[in-house]
Amino acid sequence: MSVKRAFGAAVASALAVTLTACSAGSAGSAPQGEKSYSVGVTTYFLSHFTPGKSAASNLDYALFTPLTTVDPATGKAVNAVAESIESSDGVEWTIKLKPGWTFHNGEEVTAQSFADSWNATAYGPNAFTGNFMFAAIKGYADLNPADGKPAKKTLSGVEVVDKTTLKVTLGKPLSLLPYVLAQTAFAPMPKAAFTDLDAFDRKPIGNGPYKMEGEGLAAGVTKVVLRKFDGYKGTPGDAATIEAKSYQDEAAAYRDLQAGNVDVTLVTGNNLTDAASRFKDRLVRVPYPAVVYLGFPLWDKRFADIRVRQAFAQAVDRETIVKSLLRGFGEPAKGLAGPTVPGGGAADCASCSYDPVKAKALLAEAGGWSGPLKLWTFQDPLNTVILEAIGNQLRTNLGIETVTTQAQPVDQLYPNMTAKKIDGPVLLYMGAGYPHLYALADQLFTKGSGANVTGYDSPEFASLMDKAANATQDEALSLTKEATKVALDGLPLSPLFQPVGGLAYSAKVSNVKPEFLGGVTLAAVKVG
Repeated sequence: MSVKRAFGAAVASALAVTLTACSAGSAGSAPQGEKSYSVGVTTYFLSHFTPGKSAASNLDYALFTPLTTVDPATGKAVNAVAESIESSDGVEWTIKLKPGWTFHNGEEVTAQSFADSWNATAYGPNAFTGNFMFAAIKGYADLNPADGKPAKKTLSGVEVVDKTTLKVTLGKPLSLLPYVLAQTAFAPMPKAAFTDLDAFDRKPIGNGPYKMEGEGLAAGVTKVVLRKFDGYKGTPGDAATIEAKSYQDEAAAYRDLQAGNVDVTLVTGNNLTDAASRFKDRLVRVPYPAVVYLGFPLWDKRFADIRVRQAFAQAVDRETIVKSLLRGFGEPAKGLAGPTVPGGGAADCASCSYDPVKAKALLAEAGGWSGPLKLWTFQDPLNTVILEAIGNQLRTNLGIETVTTQAQPVDQLYPNMTAKKIDGPVLLYMGAGYPHLYALADQLFTKGSGANVTGYDSPEFASLMDKAANATQDEALSLTKEATKVALDGLPLSPLFQPVGGLAYSAKVSNVKPEFLGGVTLAAVKVG
């Protein structure tokens, strides 16, 4: 898995998505009297629209509807295009589609529509960024050989039984497949897409509540227009049109909110403090399904003794970091995931409590610390501030005299960790790839995972996760919790806090609701 793809899931929930209301009849807007607003997004969100290449942003979910979707109130996967998703063993799955769903061009959504889309993403030479998400399906290796061109172009584990039935066979049991299928990478694509995949990427034909209008992503275009799809079989959107405009960063969108040009924005970082004061009851608190943690390089002999790792973990004052640096927009970690993630909320990290006296004693028992300490993170202004604060706490509480920090671009940091070139703890962010504790634990602790940057390898953890994948959904939750505690007892990383953002909005709009990953649900926003 490439670094970019591994990191994509981690940062998805932190990317800013904003909404701007347009007055009826304004230049370039919808016809007089239509409900319209514009949405500001990061440039990343306007880079691709093909399901297997996109950022899984709010725009993507407006354009495409997968087999399942995530209920933001419960965090559970519920059927969308799927009528039923059933399996007796977690390996062979039968998926039935609801009748009547169509693409924006009128073409019927069928089982073949899903099979064609999945095969295109899983086929290695296409180089779709979502390729790795299909690794669990039987036949994936045939489409992604280590050397040479694949001999096959379709997944052997995806069989079209009839127009409304798919049979999916996995390489090993995974009872949580309905959660995985909620991602836009698993959305269907029409026949028209495969006549010119590049053209489709610029102007997609989806099956979601909104369709692309005009030229789409033409050269030099910095905005696109979405129009309500009257033939949508799910819950329809409120606005007739949405104009999506590109922002370089979230701060610029927040400035537009203050100027009255933007009606809803996902606020993060230092702007949260100002938003809490300025917008007060018009700020929706958004807990992210993610964790910010300090990862220990287990290949570094200085961290081989678990008492050293425990000392570092208990020398960090999480409450102060959240209160002083995050201004309360975060939850000090007591475990891997917060309560918004199914299976999260448990205090399963024994070393996450702040105890500087015990931390210093543990380090002394392990032989103390000799020489300088370097702390690492990826380039981000807030990360740098947090890392410096951690450095100061380690210097004060553990008596380590020389502590330095270094930030690298993501595309440098992850390869350096994979190559074991990082010589100190790393401050990182990881979001759940899908709404379940299993996703977060699997990403961070499973051997071979692109997000397992610590080198952690536990047969006991792996065994429990395998049992969870082969269990009923209720049993899977219990087993995943047990596996997570095993990993945290081994302490390859120390959870610091679960990040929190905010959706700030003007009085012009209402019904502002976050999606599971934190962005506002576009179709739900009411205008006027």
